[in-house]
Amino acid sequence: MVQNILRRIVLSFYLIFFILVVIYGNFVRGPYLYETPTIYLLFYSIVLAGVFVGVYFALRKMTFLQNPKLFIPLLSAIAFAPRYVWVRLIHTVPMVDFLRFHNYTIALLQGDYDAYLEIRNVFPHLSGYPLVLSYIYRIFGDSVAVGLWFNVFSSIVTTILIYLLGREAFSEVVGQMAGLIFALYPTQIMYNTLLASEHIFLLLFLLALYLFIRFTNQELEGWQWLKLLLVGLVMGVAHIIRPVSSLLFPPMLAYLLFFHRLDKPLLAFLKEKGITMVLVILSFTITLGTLNFIYIDTVKVPLGKTAGGFNLYVGTDPERDGMWNPTAWEIIEEYDHDFDKVHSEAQRRAIQRIKDDPTAFIGLAERKFAIQWGTDEYGYYWSMLEVNPETDFSLWIKENKETVRVWSQSYYMAIILLALLGVWCSLKEKRGSAVGLFAMIVLIFGAAHVLIEVQSRYHHPVVPFFILTAVAAIGHMMGDFENIRNGALK
Repeated sequence: MVQNILRRIVLSFYLIFFILVVIYGNFVRGPYLYETPTIYLLFYSIVLAGVFVGVYFALRKMTFLQNPKLFIPLLSAIAFAPRYVWVRLIHTVPMVDFLRFHNYTIALLQGDYDAYLEIRNVFPHLSGYPLVLSYIYRIFGDSVAVGLWFNVFSSIVTTILIYLLGREAFSEVVGQMAGLIFALYPTQIMYNTLLASEHIFLLLFLLALYLFIRFTNQELEGWQWLKLLLVGLVMGVAHIIRPVSSLLFPPMLAYLLFFHRLDKPLLAFLKEKGITMVLVILSFTITLGTLNFIYIDTVKVPLGKTAGGFNLYVGTDPERDGMWNPTAWEIIEEYDHDFDKVHSEAQRRAIQRIKDDPTAFIGLAERKFAIQWGTDEYGYYWSMLEVNPETDFSLWIKENKETVRVWSQSYYMAIILLALLGVWCSLKEKRGSAVGLFAMIVLIFGAAHVLIEVQSRYHHPVVPFFILTAVAAIGHMMGDFENIRNGALK
């Protein structure tokens, strides 16, 4: 009874979330940003959603592809091809954070461990990705191109993980379709020309979730429980790259308590869930501690350490719609890059803003939602912001800028429309659903960004869950969920 009520509450909020994304993407921010009428944006999205349904239907018929040994290489090739073309022919000039990542990686290789130390004192998480990238540079060379091909590699592995997640949570065909949608996802393809931490982070984030789902679906006995330590280890490594992987803990716990194997006696139930979470959190903590012990003399700041004060300060700025702005930087200079002073004062000022004018904050939250979730502009924007040297392909992309941007947005919105339908179908079910787990992850990210800084690219880590929810809708329509092999995530 409690499980069913909670499931319906979670899915109801997830449904509202997608309804709002559709509204702001097609009726508010989308038409303004792309200078395209709502009717066209909706039409293109619906057509693409229909294409997704058609491809899914074809996959159901091609049973020979249901052998992972055949499908995974095919999926990898499909993911590789457009990224190869984009990385080879679009020469994005590194800038801002992306340039800083490259320069700090080079500094690590040269033994200049104090490079960018002032800013890294305030934002220690800026050290994690360059630390990982430095090992790639050591092996393959220290050019930006090496980092970009590492992006491509990470994207391919991420595509495979999305396939495996869909396969584990729903069915073989759902996994195949989810992998294909991500493989051809325009924004992610374009984003590969940026030295961004999101690529390797998303790989590790999804790997941790996949291992968690896979291991908790097994009857673990004796030493087999130690498999769960691998989940915490991967989460710990992900956390030093982008300090948000710990956001998985609440959805994991809620999933175990309300969605997973509820038919056990109470004491056995609580013991199983308790051991699972203790092992994952213990491994996560030990991993962070070990990494800091090994690398503190190299990076000079605590890996994985974070505070939300400055992010909250930026996110509550009504004049900039909660987005990054250079004036916010003044507080960092004012408090001389002192981590505790900067974040505590920034938090105090942010909370005071909300208290002074709660109504204005509600209006700000609405504008921020549209920026964060309504459009999928970041791939084209950052990839094409500065290109040198130009190629015939890059010039053609610029000449057809509006078509490319609208195509990218329509692809994203097709996913959103189907995801909305997927949540609706899950609400009509009487049994639990994997969609509930994905919903909790997305809603935690969504709630956080009501308060903190927003950018369109900050929704990148949860797009795989949009895709999985969207493909679940097609599975429902095709009647494929009557005999799902995975009992735990029905």
